[in-house]
Amino acid sequence: MSSDDEHKDPAVKKHSAPEKIGAGDGQSIEELFNSPRIVELKESLCDIGRRMWQREYTDGNGGNLTVRVGENLVLCTPTMISKGFMKQEDMCLVDLEGKQLAGRRQRTSEALTHIGIMKEQPKAKACCHAHPPYATAYALAGRRPPRNLTPEAEIFLGEIGLSDYRTPGTPENAAEVGRVGKDHSAILMINHGVITWGTDIEEAYWRMEIVEAYCKTVWIALHLTPDLKTISCPYTQDLLQIRKKLMP
Repeated sequence: MSSDDEHKDPAVKKHSAPEKIGAGDGQSIEELFNSPRIVELKESLCDIGRRMWQREYTDGNGGNLTVRVGENLVLCTPTMISKGFMKQEDMCLVDLEGKQLAGRRQRTSEALTHIGIMKEQPKAKACCHAHPPYATAYALAGRRPPRNLTPEAEIFLGEIGLSDYRTPGTPENAAEVGRVGKDHSAILMINHGVITWGTDIEEAYWRMEIVEAYCKTVWIALHLTPDLKTISCPYTQDLLQIRKKLMP
């Protein structure tokens, strides 16, 4: 692994998502929405949005982010806004059916897609959707990059999922991406883009970085030779054990 492992290791959390936050003890939705803990998460979404935009993972108003903040509550980015220039007051709060509960701007149209993963995979506390060019190119081709080429991809991604095209923002797309996302933390959405999930928004975003870097590296390597050298047993088993340790 590279010398940047300390930054990449999802075991190291910067922006952690709460396991459960609810509007209990007489707390209203608005009070929860403006509470210090939620405001901190809003700032985290703005930070991740800037990083996606700076890396050219998004263009125009593309991309979206979500964090589950309760049994039936999800914090999300708004629609029709550049992810590089969001402010914490732009964020929205929705329930698990996608109904907006708080926020001055309209929630992202892709909220249902993220929620589809969260409903199928309880470990998914946050999702990151973007259109990074190399990974999206694989999605357009309807192909997954070959496996067992780098330790990072095997440890932090495992098998990359591939979901069939459904109209973005629809319940059908939520069902399809949720189906694939149950067993894959990174999903290439055919004719669309990429979505990743994690136990918090930082981990979800790191996976976006890793899947794009992997697809780019593989694409370049295949232009050097079609005969790529893969990691063989027993070394693949070593990587599997590391993955189980870091990501139980």
